[in-house]
Amino acid sequence: MKLSVFGLGYVGCVSAACFAREGHEVLGVDVNATKVQIINSGKSPIVEHGIDELIGEMVRAKHLRATSDSAEAIANSQISLVCVGTPSNANGSLDLEYVRRVCEEIGEALAAKPERHTVVIRSTMLPGTIEGVVIPALELRSGKKAGTDFGVCINPEFLREGTSLKDFYAPPFTLIGADEESAAQTVADLYSRIDAPLFVTPIKAAEMVKY
Repeated sequence: MKLSVFGLGYVGCVSAACFAREGHEVLGVDVNATKVQIINSGKSPIVEHGIDELIGEMVRAKHLRATSDSAEAIANSQISLVCVGTPSNANGSLDLEYVRRVCEEIGEALAAKPERHTVVIRSTMLPGTIEGVVIPALELRSGKKAGTDFGVCINPEFLREGTSLKDFYAPPFTLIGADEESAAQTVADLYSRIDAPLFVTPIKAAEMVKY
C-alpha cells in the first residue's frame, strides 16, 4: 500500500520505518525541514535501538522518503497515519493543536483528490476527540463527508521507548477503531503481516483503551 505518515517524532519514525520494511511505500511528512532532510539522507532524527539502520536500509531501497508537502503526501498515498504529538497542558488536558492543524492540512489536500482516502489517528487523545476535533477539521477543509467520501479510524499505539521495534512486530494486539467496514478493512490490510490478534471496535470504544 501507499502510506503517508504525518509527524516524524518517535511514533511516526518507528511506524514509517517498520511499515516500509513490511513492503509498503511510505512517505513521511513533517513541518520540520531538518527532520525531512535527515530521513532522506538515510538517518534517523530520533534515538532508538535499531532505527537508524532500518531507516537507512528503507531509504536506500526506495521504500521510504520524507517531505514537508502535505498535498504531495495525500496525492501519493491511499492511507495516512497521524502521529503528531499531543503534549499535556498545565491543567492536565491534552493540547490538540498539532492534531487539528494536521487534519486541516489533510482536509485541504483531500479537497483536490478524487479517490477515496483513509485517515488513521495514532496520536494519543481523549475519548470524543475524533468526533469533536478530527472529523470536523477534515470535513470543513475538504468539503467532503467522513464515512462517505473518506474514511476515519483510530489505531492506538503501544510502543515503548527502547523496545519500540520489537513492540511494533510483537504487539499484545492490534486495535482498529472504525465506524465503517471499508475503513476498518483498509487498516487491517496494512497490518496483514503483523502476527497479533486484531480487534475492530467503534471509534469511541477504541479511544478509551489508553485511558
